Amino acid sequence: MIRQTDQLPVVLTSFAFREEYFDELDGMLASAKQHHPHWSFVIGKGSVSGSELPTLEVHSPLGRRRWSLPVSLNLDGSADDWRKITKMKAWWIAQVWPSFGDLAGDFKRILWIDADARMNRPLDIQVDPQSEVIAGAWRRDARYPGYDTITSGLLLFQGTSRGAIETILQQWSTTCLGHIAKLPHPPLVPWGDGDQEVLTQILKTPPRCDKYYILIRLDADKYCAVVHERGIPLHGVSANQCVTARKTRVKS
Repeated sequence: MIRQTDQLPVVLTSFAFREEYFDELDGMLASAKQHHPHWSFVIGKGSVSGSELPTLEVHSPLGRRRWSLPVSLNLDGSADDWRKITKMKAWWIAQVWPSFGDLAGDFKRILWIDADARMNRPLDIQVDPQSEVIAGAWRRDARYPGYDTITSGLLLFQGTSRGAIETILQQWSTTCLGHIAKLPHPPLVPWGDGDQEVLTQILKTPPRCDKYYILIRLDADKYCAVVHERGIPLHGVSANQCVTARKTRVKS
């Protein structure tokens, strides 16, 4: 039976790696709790000082803990800093999946939303609660014919332990960690890749086994609308992005 995500238990997760994102993360969290007070929230803030590797403090219904990225970021003030930090997202979600996915029940249901996003109303993505699912908005850019990309500002992952989605998350995380360790290297796409371009490449590759899943292509203008200043929520939009990352990318 098809149900909407606002009728289901969901674990919402996000993190802010740099202090300049902390207020953004708090604002996103407040907007999500306004519309989904009964969801579970797993939030990270970092990097924690005094740690050899990049480390985030994890806030969850199960208490606090710390997670350290298994590779060094080696930030150097270049444009590659942005690529490295975005690719931490895959590792983070792959950590949340086994650690907190059961808070949603037998079928894990993890929703990632960027720290600079805002939820404007209850999230109404329609899913079969008993299926392996990935849902995300897709975009095309007229400047780059032939390319289309899932946007990772809002991503929903649903599935079981050792299922198709868990396999994809592990592959996504492993690939992104490998990229972080080897940067700089040529990007996957003309505009410079981040975590979403890596995920797009994985989703466009046929499964290596008999584990199948449903891919839901969401309307980007509804679930990942881009606004450049905070203000009145866009009519009919479930979630909007302020694209604070553009400032970080320019500054880097």
